[in-house]
Amino acid sequence: MSPQPINTQDAAACGAAYTSILEWPIAPGHRHRPRGGCTCGEPGNCPGSGAHPLPGPLTPSPASGLADELNALPGAALIAPTVAFDALVLPKWTGLCVEMWLDRNGKAVPCLLQGEDHAILLVLPATGRYALPEGTSPSTVEIRSGPEQWVALPPSHGIRWEQPPWHEQTHLALPLIHGKDLLVPLQQALRVAAEDSSGLSRARCVRGRSAPTAT
Repeated sequence: MSPQPINTQDAAACGAAYTSILEWPIAPGHRHRPRGGCTCGEPGNCPGSGAHPLPGPLTPSPASGLADELNALPGAALIAPTVAFDALVLPKWTGLCVEMWLDRNGKAVPCLLQGEDHAILLVLPATGRYALPEGTSPSTVEIRSGPEQWVALPPSHGIRWEQPPWHEQTHLALPLIHGKDLLVPLQQALRVAAEDSSGLSRARCVRGRSAPTAT
């Protein structure tokens, strides 16, 4: 009998999955208040309401006490330092086109969606730089790597999984791929984005009607 799906809207369930299935360190972050905004209280400098770390060093919580900590802080973000993976933060449609290309070539990469603007692809630690085509601007693709950098994970406000980091049927961890495996699809997706000012090709790519092809 297949295990029950992991409830990605439940912070404690997600925290348990991240720490037990994936062995990712997790720290609670700021909370989003529907009427009051982020608990950081700095709307001008907030990197994402209810989706960023608390002030000070990013210190993961012990896995054994994480559920109690999250239950005491309803709505707190789940923050993962980029030590178990590297994260590529890129425009949403570019990331989804890369994901589609990989899927059609028998590979998968965990993919987060951050609001309506960004996708975040997770690869093996210390390999994210190998995904970047030569000349790519850091303003187009940001690499996050190492214990001082981080990503917010569901159910943090505005964050959801497009491709979870586990197999849905078995809950086994999805193996991370090397950043170099993203080089060709990212190169193709960036080219499509640069040439397609109307956005039609990107929209078709995301809907699965077309995807960048290998060269």
